[in-house]
Amino acid sequence: MDFPLTFDINRLVNGGLLLEYNHEGYARIGAMPRYGNADSIHWFKVEPNCTFHIISSFEDQPDMASTQFGWLPRKFKPTSPSKENDHDTISSVDDGNLFSRAYEWRLNMQSGEVSERYLTGKRFCMDFSMINGAFSGVKNRYGYAQVVDSVASSASGMLKYNGLAKLHFEEPADVSLRSEGQLEEAIKVETHMFEENSFCTGASFVPKHGGFEEDDGWLITFAHNEDTNISQVTLLFQNSEINFITQWNVAATIGIIKV
Repeated sequence: MDFPLTFDINRLVNGGLLLEYNHEGYARIGAMPRYGNADSIHWFKVEPNCTFHIISSFEDQPDMASTQFGWLPRKFKPTSPSKENDHDTISSVDDGNLFSRAYEWRLNMQSGEVSERYLTGKRFCMDFSMINGAFSGVKNRYGYAQVVDSVASSASGMLKYNGLAKLHFEEPADVSLRSEGQLEEAIKVETHMFEENSFCTGASFVPKHGGFEEDDGWLITFAHNEDTNISQVTLLFQNSEINFITQWNVAATIGIIKV
């Protein structure tokens, strides 16, 4: 993936930004055959963006098309907290805030054509995507991600995740939810949100031993309540829908690394 987001130590030393997005730059995705080399890469021009984490990639039809899912902020610019921000809608997504949504590219290997679209709307900012690892390289029905608390993240200057999301790639969004014109989801999205001022990290999907369905397993993560200073291991069961199972308290620890 060749996108107009650059890291430059020399630029930082000279008083510039370490991380900078070039608004005049281009973006492209390279597809290489399984046993190919650098000379066999086929490049596809896509809409300029910066993408951090890929959900999955697969071949939709042999030697004809491939599909990728990713997280695409339209522009790269940190947001600052304001009274207008809330947890349900983000009104300034297209004004340059760092707001990650699920996105899809479909690449036609024969014609070179590209079709692309958002898969999720502006209700939730999501990142750190994952799938059932046993289904890597095939067309996935489900994906998972951590939900960003945009207000808490802006106030603290660091990303905080206050929920988990399940993406149903083959199930369309409920059109009845669009009555207020706020939703733009192309696919169904389920969420499990933590209690207030609780944030998670390091979520993983654990397949069920002997399970056959792609979503047969558990989502497991650490969640910390900043009001009570209690950390918990949270376990969610996955099969058709998200179901809360249980939590275990864990001792809060501080790690110190000497360099």
